[in-house]
Amino acid sequence: MLILLREFMNRFIGIDFGMSKVGLAISDPSKIISMPLKVLRYKNPKNLIEDLQVVATENNVDTFVVGYPLNMNNEKNEMTSLVDNFKDELIDLGFKVFLQDERLSSESAKKIMHEQNIKTGNNKEQIDLIASTIILQSFLDKGLWS
Repeated sequence: MLILLREFMNRFIGIDFGMSKVGLAISDPSKIISMPLKVLRYKNPKNLIEDLQVVATENNVDTFVVGYPLNMNNEKNEMTSLVDNFKDELIDLGFKVFLQDERLSSESAKKIMHEQNIKTGNNKEQIDLIASTIILQSFLDKGLWS
């Protein structure tokens, strides 16, 4: 019973991975709703991993959902390889990691911002934040972690 309760209480973090910053979203404890969390800027991957460990501890997270960048024809690319390596580093630290197709998540984020009359040009971090929320919500809607 305690294990089931603990599993229910742990949250997920969604990640929109980028070369110098990542957008983070967090689930509610029941894993139904994705909410924007923050954007982390980093200079090297080691700093990013360290910052993610802190965020995970602060938010009772043991699972990450990482946006998986495939080309529109479903083929892998250079970013896909970077995300694969990033995923492996998180797994080596004991986290559970799921990959979620992120195609068009940034475009969807821009569309949401346009609908709210928010300019996208100077709000790149906001795009990353909304994209991470879309990535995590798409994953939560599937319910595949159960």
